[in-house]
Formats: sequence, C-alpha cells, structure tokens
Amino acid sequence: MVKSFDMSQFNTLIQQASDTIMCNSDCQKQRQSDKLKQTYLNSQVNLASAPSQVQVAQKNYVVFTQGETVYDELRDEELAEKADIIINTFSENFNGEVDKIKSQISSYDGLLINYKNVLELLRKYKKENKDLFKELKEETNDVLTNERKTYYEDQNIDSLKFYYFYFLLGIYVICVVCFGAFSLIYPSQTSLMVRFAMFIALIVLPFISTRILGIIVYLLYEIYNLLPKNVYRLKNF
Repeated sequence: MVKSFDMSQFNTLIQQASDTIMCNSDCQKQRQSDKLKQTYLNSQVNLASAPSQVQVAQKNYVVFTQGETVYDELRDEELAEKADIIINTFSENFNGEVDKIKSQISSYDGLLINYKNVLELLRKYKKENKDLFKELKEETNDVLTNERKTYYEDQNIDSLKFYYFYFLLGIYVICVVCFGAFSLIYPSQTSLMVRFAMFIALIVLPFISTRILGIIVYLLYEIYNLLPKNVYRLKNF
C-alpha cells in the first residue's frame, strides 16, 4: 500500500511538472483567468442562494430549539412586518398621487374659470365690435347722405348765384346805361364832368365792390372791439 501510494504521488508530481513544462505563460494566464471566472460564478450562485440558505438555517435552528409553532409565529411576524412595509409604501405613494391629483384638479378649476372669463370677455368684445360697426356704418351713411345733400344744395346755391348774378348784373348794366343816356339827353344842374365821373364810378363799382365791402366789414369789426363791453353780461353769456 505504501509503494502504491508513493507511486501515485510520484505520477501526480510528474504530471504537474509535465503540465508546467508544456504550458507556457499564455497558457498559464488563460488557466488563471478560467479559475477566477469559475470562482466569480460560484460566488454569484452562493449570493443568489444565500437568502434561501439563511431561511433554511433559521428554520432548522428555531424548529430544533423551540418547535414548529414558534417558527410559524416568527414567520407570521416577519410576513406581517413585510406586509406593513408594503402597505405603508403603497399608502405613501397613494397619498402622494392623491395630493398630486387634487393639485391638478385645483389647477384645472382655476384654468377653467379663467377660460370661461376669457370666453365671456371675448363674446362681450365681439358684441361691442358688432355694435360699433353698426354705429360706424350708420354714421358713415349719415355723413355720406349729408355730404351728398350738401353737394346738391351747393349746386343749387351755385346755380341760383349764377342766375342771380347775371340777372342783377343785367339790371345793373341797364340802370348804368340808362343813367348815362339820361345824363346826356336830359338837362341837369349837375355839371357834365360830375355826371361823367359818376358814370365811370358806376362802371367800376362791380369790380371793386367786394373789396370795398370787406373793408367796411373790417372797420365795423374794429369799431365794435373799441366799444366798452359789459363784463358780467359776457360771463353770463
């Protein structure tokens, strides 16, 4: 048995030495990498199974030391604590969502009120604009009617002025001609030079009558301004 054991150890040493000699640096690096990877995978498996292993160990210990009933009560307490945590978390989230919804509803109510006010104001402005447009149209029509009426009245006045001017001018010319003829035909105490001067003045008068009338009006206005005025009467007026 000793010889067999020594031979197996010897074979193992020979195999390790052979592997060491046959495996270069790249080979050794790859082996080390595979070994570390396997260790990492094993640790992940252990980590994933750790909670269940802890639970199994806890169950075995409690059942062995205190009995199945105590373990069931312990599990119920743990589950109740987890349930309370879940309920509290759910309640907090629910209350937060409720507050958020209430705030949104309040904001919506405010926006709805503002929208209704703006809509009402828009309707009011539309109605006022419509009424103003009607009034403007009526006033425009009245202005156009008045302008048309004034135009026709001015035309009639101009027409009457035309007829009156030539009618009066004709009468005036006839009177001047008659004055000249009668001055020559009928004897008079007035000298011929005076009558001739009057005849020339009557001929020139239509051409300067407008200017003379303007001067007379201006003089009358100036005289009126020079007259004393009743201050109290003006204030009452």
